[in-house]
Amino acid sequence: MKNKTLILLAALMALVTFAACDKPVNSINVNADLIPGKWHDTETPTEFWRFDIGGSGETWDTSEDVQEGEGTNFNWSVLLDQLRIDLYGRMGQHVYYDYTVTYQSADTLTFKDIYDNPRTFVKI
Repeated sequence: MKNKTLILLAALMALVTFAACDKPVNSINVNADLIPGKWHDTETPTEFWRFDIGGSGETWDTSEDVQEGEGTNFNWSVLLDQLRIDLYGRMGQHVYYDYTVTYQSADTLTFKDIYDNPRTFVKI
């Protein structure tokens, strides 16, 4: 009986060890000091995001005839490799997005949404 318990315990420990190895480790820590500024989406160059110092900002899309000052306000924050954007619509709606940052430099920001769809923004 002791032998079966020992084998079962060893198998369980091996399973836990292998399961922990399957999870990718993202080693990037977002530098919040590089976020403030005006950015545009490389896939949709008419979509703009202005991140202000202090965690607020505005987004707009000129293809929809929306200019800076007429867009949607948001708050933003970072934690390790996560960028959270809380959008506030003109009719009181609140929507938040959590993104995993995969690359950051002074003028480029690449991240994935919860569906692993990548987006790249460049600072203008």
